[in-house]
Amino acid sequence: MKAIIIGFMGSGKTTVSRLLAQKLGCRAFDLDEYIVENERRSVKQIFEEDGEDYFRKREHELLLEILKEDAVLATGGGTPLREDNRMAMKNAGVPVILLEASSKETFERLQGDDTRPLATGLDETSLGNLKNQRRQAYEECADYAIKTDEMTPLEITEKISELL
Repeated sequence: MKAIIIGFMGSGKTTVSRLLAQKLGCRAFDLDEYIVENERRSVKQIFEEDGEDYFRKREHELLLEILKEDAVLATGGGTPLREDNRMAMKNAGVPVILLEASSKETFERLQGDDTRPLATGLDETSLGNLKNQRRQAYEECADYAIKTDEMTPLEITEKISELL
């Protein structure tokens, strides 16, 4: 593992992880995409058919699998909520980088995205409240935090490269 990118949904984790992996010459993993690939159904379907607890269990199992790879990992927005996930990421021996976007920016990025079950139907305030509920878990496992509102994905990638 080269780096782990965490943050709330819509913070740019997937885009940045792919750019960073390209720059570092390694593979990029998106944990949510990896779950979908392994489950052969969407995150939304998993939540609807088996519930969030099942999803979080699979997320943990597959996180442990990916952490063995020589790659850059973009976690799901909820991955750091479980203490065992936070510990696994901290013990991976690589920087954990938190991408932070403002609630306003996050809301704008998620407009019309119906693939995120926990954000569907939330207004800007409710989305901000959910983000704030997760803040402590994110900060607990992050080695670095980058505010992304005024930055392009390439600028964020360059900043992370400097940290590495």
